[in-house]
Amino acid sequence: MLKSFIQFVVEGGNVKIGSVAAAPFPISEKSRAKVRSDAHEALSALHDSFHKATGEHLFGKDKKALTNKSAFVGSTRHLMGHEVSDKEFSQHKRDVGDFDVLIPHEHKDALHNHIQTGMKLGNYTVAGKNKSSTLMQHKNGQIHQFDFVASKYEKGEPTHGEQFSHNATWSDTTKGIKGAHHKILLNAVGGSTHKFSISHGVRSRTDESDPGNKDPKHVTKTLFGAKANPDHVESFQGVAKLIKQHVPAERHQEIYDKFKKDVGAQKKLNNKPALEHLRSTLGVKDTVTEATNPEKQTHHTSVVPLVGFSPISHMGHAADLGSAMAKLPGKKHIGISSKADLFSPEERSNILKRQWGQKDITHHVTSSAGDVVAKAYHSLPKTGKKELHLLVGGDRAEWAHGLKKSLEAGKIKEMGDNKFDRIHVHTPEDTERKHGMSGTAMRTAAASPTGLKQFHKHLGNMFSREEAINIKNKISSGIKSGKLTVKR
Repeated sequence: MLKSFIQFVVEGGNVKIGSVAAAPFPISEKSRAKVRSDAHEALSALHDSFHKATGEHLFGKDKKALTNKSAFVGSTRHLMGHEVSDKEFSQHKRDVGDFDVLIPHEHKDALHNHIQTGMKLGNYTVAGKNKSSTLMQHKNGQIHQFDFVASKYEKGEPTHGEQFSHNATWSDTTKGIKGAHHKILLNAVGGSTHKFSISHGVRSRTDESDPGNKDPKHVTKTLFGAKANPDHVESFQGVAKLIKQHVPAERHQEIYDKFKKDVGAQKKLNNKPALEHLRSTLGVKDTVTEATNPEKQTHHTSVVPLVGFSPISHMGHAADLGSAMAKLPGKKHIGISSKADLFSPEERSNILKRQWGQKDITHHVTSSAGDVVAKAYHSLPKTGKKELHLLVGGDRAEWAHGLKKSLEAGKIKEMGDNKFDRIHVHTPEDTERKHGMSGTAMRTAAASPTGLKQFHKHLGNMFSREEAINIKNKISSGIKSGKLTVKR
């Protein structure tokens, strides 16, 4: 149940343990309070159960770290706290991949042994576990991931240094900058003399006997000098400001180059906002090597070739294709069949974006999978190698491999003479679709006068009840008119 440094700053949930797969916590303005309450109740119950079994306080006496939210880190801290309104939170975070929770490192082994499959914790039941993660199934059927991160506690809560080394500020989040970017930038600032990591804080790059220090005031003084404001070191944007104010200008390009190289190695990160902010603040540019050797770059694009939906996506698709798509690299494209005309292309695209929680997907309403793949190809830079990642449901894997062969043989007319250098086929991890949702079930619920609850579950709780009613009525009208059938 313990995360490594790279796992913590990059992953964000959605693991699979045996046949059990996690899905993100969907968040809307109206659902956030319930998500927060259920998670707190489950963790409080875990604290009580652990205390009864061992006599130890998992989150400090009187559950101090739970009550004041100091046990939570990253986006979980913002979700569980009250500093950010429900409306603002849902605008920037459509879902939270997992719950990251700090626990005392001396309890890590005992907690792992204590948690057992089938254990009931509030509205959750433990569905599976490994050394890094615990999967818990909510009574609504959704399976969510909780990661317990070993850390140093003092006076019943994680130390200030532990909270700092795992943090992600809301000001950075609203700009699309992750906590990982903040920590990787601190490491780049250290240059040849110091390094920074979640596990040790700042320490000597050459003296391995240096135990390191996570206290933000010490980190600030070590990297930026005694006159630097330690308040700025808490965020990525603040660190960029400290570099500009306290690090010699001749080192700015070196820091940028080091940062870009290190974040580039983390394929699951969207680095564009962080890189743009750093360039703007420091007045630096991308390296000459990259600009003069574009042929050496490899550009990736990920594509769901063509899906029919029912006639719109449902949260089962979000759990299967959406979560898998989020893990794939490069620009993302999805083809939506043009056969269903109950909704405009814009309406279908907007519904899917809200359900999947991914704003960077380009949607193409078309009747041709080749058209989608060709558009994805032409969206990439003209120079450099091009790799295609095809994502399909488990039942369409054979079809996808056929499409791959046709593309490699140059038999897709929309591609003309163009070819990808490499093509990969991906399928979701949960091939058995344990979420239990389907297009038939969604249409059945839409056609039933008493089916609103089931339909709303398929549509997703990021939509209000009024929105669910309007969308249900539109599908119901299509079924009555014969434009759409319940069973296809």
